[in-house]
Amino acid sequence: MKQFHGKGVTSGKGAGPALVTKQMFGFWGGVDPSTGKIIDQRHDLFGENIKGKVFIFPEGRGSTVGAVVILELVRCGNAPAAIINRHTEGILAAGGILADKLYNSPLPIVDSLDGDPITSIMTGDWVEVDASTGIVTVG
Repeated sequence: MKQFHGKGVTSGKGAGPALVTKQMFGFWGGVDPSTGKIIDQRHDLFGENIKGKVFIFPEGRGSTVGAVVILELVRCGNAPAAIINRHTEGILAAGGILADKLYNSPLPIVDSLDGDPITSIMTGDWVEVDASTGIVTVG
């Protein structure tokens, strides 16, 4: 079992199997909120589903509309269980914060871990995220 300490960007807890990529990710045009399926054909996770997963990627990429897509994922029940980034950009943080405020459905987001999540966590690993404390447990 491995444990990492980072910075909670939002609050809440989530757990699930990891889905890891080395590529940045943009929610606008990157995921279908009605299914949770990654639809960006240029992304290495094309065809994968983020629903219920701990989605791990370096940082967000793209449009301000990404926050709206995150809200729609939450509203449709297709959001990831949690998100881990090396660095969380403002649009992603806004989506997570608004999900809690508007739908009372926290989307735990943690970044700045004391180990690199992209190389330390593998797709399929069971990951527990406590964004309130910034603690991430793998195993």
